[in-house]
Amino acid sequence: MRVYVVHLGTVLWWAFTSLAVGIVMGVFSAGYIPVTSQATNALSGLTIVIDPGHGGIDPGAVSASGLLEKDIVLAISRELESLLNQAAVRTFLTRRGDYDLADNVTHNLLERKRQDLQRRVELAEDCNADLYIAIHANYFPSSIWSGAQTFYYDSDVEGKRLAEAIQAELVRVLGPNKRLARPGNYRVLRDTTMPAAIVEVGFLSNPREAALLADPHYQARVAQAVYWGILRYLRS
Repeated sequence: MRVYVVHLGTVLWWAFTSLAVGIVMGVFSAGYIPVTSQATNALSGLTIVIDPGHGGIDPGAVSASGLLEKDIVLAISRELESLLNQAAVRTFLTRRGDYDLADNVTHNLLERKRQDLQRRVELAEDCNADLYIAIHANYFPSSIWSGAQTFYYDSDVEGKRLAEAIQAELVRVLGPNKRLARPGNYRVLRDTTMPAAIVEVGFLSNPREAALLADPHYQARVAQAVYWGILRYLRS
């Protein structure tokens, strides 16, 4: 009996060791960047604009259960800001509450949206941002589509690198996802002069993904993925 116990302990020790090594090797092969002072030093001193999309009279996408894109992306943006601030990053949120950036006297919806987007760009330019990250949620008439995805302006080489780095971390942190960073002709990407990316955190039209995006713990994971993506970009 004593010999059996010794052998069992040995087997368990080797099993644990093999599992730990496998996890470590798998994590590092996926491009994981360990948390070190050297890693956070890459971020220290930067100025990053975080742009939670929509707000005010513009809810953005709306899930079947009534979740509003403007609320989801603001919560994720606040989580991302907290992570970046811990790494001594100077951050600016384009909005901190449920409002847009247009004049209150502007009632024409198209004009209001044009002014809102232009002021988001102006804020990023005025604070001399090093990076611009817009946070949005996706929607499609069919509920089968899911997965976070990033976008960049086609002629923005650094923006493409930034979007690809964030996309890689979204896949690593949130789970399997065949989506790739793609070019997009959006005003906030086209008119900003710093590296810029739009992060579509998932599909509110997909019931499963919408439920995840409503969960504060999942929102924190999304923010962590974007954080690691920014770090991956800077270290590459």
